[in-house]
Amino acid sequence: MINKIMKKNGEKAYINDLKRIDYSVIDKSITDIKNINYISDNISEHNLDIYYKDNDIDKPILIDIHGGGFISNDKELNHLFGNYMAQKGFVVVNLNYRLAYPKYTVFDQIYDIDNALKWVVKNINKYNGNIDKMYIAGHSSAAVLAVMESLFCEDDKIRNNFKLQERKYKYKGIILDCGLMEFYKNNIAYWGMRNMIFPKGYKRNQFYKDMVFKNNNSVSKLPKIALITNSKDELREMTYHFKEILDKTKNQYRLIDAGNDGHMGIIFKPYTKDNQKIIDEICDFLI
Repeated sequence: MINKIMKKNGEKAYINDLKRIDYSVIDKSITDIKNINYISDNISEHNLDIYYKDNDIDKPILIDIHGGGFISNDKELNHLFGNYMAQKGFVVVNLNYRLAYPKYTVFDQIYDIDNALKWVVKNINKYNGNIDKMYIAGHSSAAVLAVMESLFCEDDKIRNNFKLQERKYKYKGIILDCGLMEFYKNNIAYWGMRNMIFPKGYKRNQFYKDMVFKNNNSVSKLPKIALITNSKDELREMTYHFKEILDKTKNQYRLIDAGNDGHMGIIFKPYTKDNQKIIDEICDFLI
């Protein structure tokens, strides 16, 4: 019962969040190509959008992954963020993946992102993207997916655990926006989430073990990381949890704890002066 309630609440939250998007602030000089199917199966959860300045100049690539507790939401929530990051000079690839529960799990989402990147590697040069300058952003729950996708480029053992092909690219930097960086908290909400997003017996599964970052020494191999949170982010402690991991592994990172727009506020209001300042700081640090 709790799983169905959480799924329904996630769907309602997505509908309400769509109403927060102010399309009037979009820069129309940015080209956006919507709903490219990256597996050729005509499933909307296997679609991606591309945002870029169409000027025949090679640009860095930003892979952007939407949040939603693994069970809800859609790439459309990141429309403004994609448009703004394209203004900053990126080719932005904003992608969907299959949502967890009742049929799929986080592991399926990892394979979806892997397939999306196969499409990107093969096709992004048509949109002025430079595969040698790749960055990745994960919002909320997708911060976990972004870290895993980056680890596959850095650690053959972890990639082989998931039986993925060898990578011919690496990421220059990672943006973790209000990340859900830890699965195990002793309350009913996290109990429900774990039961929805993982298969039975997940604690014994090597996939799951690789995703518990405090026990994963390969985190030290990750590129530069920008950690984003603010005073009204309900997952703020999660960002600080991951910061403690990075302190121990001695990764190069920058913590940006600024503003008060709440959880993932930067994707809904990238055009405010405060958030523009945050994005500028992210870009100055990573690039």
